[in-house]
Amino acid sequence: MNNGSKASTHLKVSPTLRPMRLDDYPKIERLEASHGLLTLRADHWRDLILTNPVRQKIATDWPLGWVLEDGAGRIVGTLTNVPTLYTFQGQDLVSTTGRGWVVDPEYRGVALWLMEEYFFQDHVDLFINTTVNALAVDAFCTFGSARVPLGDWETASYWVTGYLGFAASALRIKGVRRNGLLAAPLATALRVKEVFTNARFPAVSSPSSIDRVDDFGQEFDEFWRELVQQNPDKLLAVRDAATLRWHFAGALRDRHAWILTARKNGLLRAYCMLKRQDHPPSGLVRMRLVDYQNLDSDQDLLPAFLREAVRRCAAEGIHVLEYLGGGLPKTAAIDRHAPYRRKLQAWPFYYKAVDPKVEAALQKPEVWDPSAFDGDTSL
Repeated sequence: MNNGSKASTHLKVSPTLRPMRLDDYPKIERLEASHGLLTLRADHWRDLILTNPVRQKIATDWPLGWVLEDGAGRIVGTLTNVPTLYTFQGQDLVSTTGRGWVVDPEYRGVALWLMEEYFFQDHVDLFINTTVNALAVDAFCTFGSARVPLGDWETASYWVTGYLGFAASALRIKGVRRNGLLAAPLATALRVKEVFTNARFPAVSSPSSIDRVDDFGQEFDEFWRELVQQNPDKLLAVRDAATLRWHFAGALRDRHAWILTARKNGLLRAYCMLKRQDHPPSGLVRMRLVDYQNLDSDQDLLPAFLREAVRRCAAEGIHVLEYLGGGLPKTAAIDRHAPYRRKLQAWPFYYKAVDPKVEAALQKPEVWDPSAFDGDTSL
């Protein structure tokens, strides 16, 4: 979520605010790209809108989002409105995330019109936003959003899995000229460092193997039902097979997502979702761990997933395996074993509940199970 740079000029003519339409996307894509946002392909964006299973359960007049349009018909501001479903203490909550809030500099004076439409819309119980940048924090707080109370969301942990590619991209980010000459020695230095500093993953006796599957079958519905039964008091984004299939449809179609599973006695007991989220300006090829769910309370299976993910990244030419967040009990293995950390420019994870009772309950860290599956971080 972005609203561009702080620089702005005086607004000459007020634009028109209207609901977003499907045929707006070429103009929306151009606007997002002009401000450095990572855009979706048109088919991915349409899937995000049209195949969302939540839209079949909520109001038929659910707005796609809103745009600001100038007198020449040019879209100068936009905010996409993506519904998702959560379960919390026996009730379903309709949530929404605002994707791609961006406004041209000369119209920043009315950028909050889009926020007003978003936060005062009907049929919403919960607002979850996970890509709030430094320039958007004040606006979200103005409309009553608060930081998620569990985890450190200004930290990213990572493993280098393609040393030469990572070194070249790191030098490119820092603006180093002739980085080809320096990439090789930097890659060697990274390898040597990890020999002495990288803690080994602990051995996991069960399951016997980690498998990769290509789709979300019926077993994921059964897994989801048991996950809710085990965590009746936690706020959980719905993860049934239909929702998972929608969430990762574009990435799976492009072979940019991995579904890793662990079974015991033939039954699915844990899974780990990873998705490609590259950084094109630097050439960094990056795989992110998006979500980890485990029904086996007696054994943490995350180290086994991490070991397999690191191996696959190295084998497939991916430079980095990354995880956003820290300080979460369920992913403590990442805090212990990841050799590298980087700080984000701002805390990106905010929420707001409409019902005061739900709002009060969500102030307790123990009711949360946050991950990059929430909001639009991995959409």
